[in-house]
Amino acid sequence: MGKASMFIIVAILALGAIGCRNDENKRLAEMAERNIERQAQQEVRNTALQHQVAEGTKRLVEADAAARKTIAEIHRDVQTERQTLGAQRDQLENERRQIAAARNRAPIVAEAITAIGLLAACLVPLLIALQILRRSDSPDESGTVAELLLNDIVAEQPAIVRIVDAGPKESPSEVAGRIADHRHVD
Repeated sequence: MGKASMFIIVAILALGAIGCRNDENKRLAEMAERNIERQAQQEVRNTALQHQVAEGTKRLVEADAAARKTIAEIHRDVQTERQTLGAQRDQLENERRQIAAARNRAPIVAEAITAIGLLAACLVPLLIALQILRRSDSPDESGTVAELLLNDIVAEQPAIVRIVDAGPKESPSEVAGRIADHRHVD
């Protein structure tokens, strides 16, 4: 029993003990009944309010859980995007390093190619001169042949022309050998 019903029972007993009149008893009984009805209505309203508060609290808890779930999903998405951006940043940094290294190497390679080309251009005339000098230093048959021809041209009776005409089917080394033999004989 609630406080209100206890109060009404006490009030009825007190009025009966005092010995009020019938009219007053009726009036007090009616008042007690109205108070009981009002208290019952208030209890119904309080119960409805408590039910509404419980429903509101339940919806609030559900909304809070949904919000936390959404926040967790957004946080995961943000973390995924951060990882993706980090990987892309690392890839860009690697590409930048490669481009910087290529930029540093390109002038070095170009300079090396230029230096090699210049060196080759300088060495070609030296190699030609070396070849010419090497041929002039080595005694070969052409010098001997040139000397014999000059001697033969200066001589009163040319002997070489006659020797060469005598054996056109001979090889050049045989002719050179005969010329050398002929020279030693003279």
